[in-house]
Amino acid sequence: MHWHGIELDSFYDGVAGWSGQSDRQAPPILPGESFVAKFTPPRAGTFIYHTHWHDNAQLAGGLYGPLIVLEPGEKYDPETDHIVVIGLNGVIQEDQWATPSIITFNGKTAPDPIIMRADVPNRLRLINITANGVSLWVLLQGVPFEQGNWKPVAKDGATLPDTQAQLRPARQVIAVGETYDFELVPSGSRSAFFPLWLELRRSDGGYLLEAPIRTQQ
Repeated sequence: MHWHGIELDSFYDGVAGWSGQSDRQAPPILPGESFVAKFTPPRAGTFIYHTHWHDNAQLAGGLYGPLIVLEPGEKYDPETDHIVVIGLNGVIQEDQWATPSIITFNGKTAPDPIIMRADVPNRLRLINITANGVSLWVLLQGVPFEQGNWKPVAKDGATLPDTQAQLRPARQVIAVGETYDFELVPSGSRSAFFPLWLELRRSDGGYLLEAPIRTQQ
């Protein structure tokens, strides 16, 4: 199990037979056994945990997830902080695009709605932990032109400087292992007239899936 993006002692980094030093290497975790990883994240941010056994069935079967680190004293608020993990669900095929339904948002091919609080800043944490989805497009759709922007606030767990944290069109290419954090303010008054959804497309523009976005006061 690898703690993706976290700076930590190599022995606990989760690559069996490689992490650590020559006289102390991380062992594989065999059936019925366990391994305790100890580390203190050096910074807050959006990270990932995932299998590092290079076993397609493990990754496709869901052995991955978000790892959210908050500043001391900060509490996670699911009404304004939203996680979308782009991953796999099922046995991977030789051509992973042969069956688009294996690509998921948060483990589902028919994703649940993302419920955002209206008229206040919401944080959207995007994670790509597919096997080969190198250049996927994530787009915010269904909004009027002036509303179709978001502000990047972090990349791979690192807060962006003010010069990069500027409003821009709400579309992003995300490669395997990347995380992006965006801030957006959905309009409650316009949501009834302009339904929102988060859409995922292949690098060639082919449609994969979408998650509806609902707003509440």
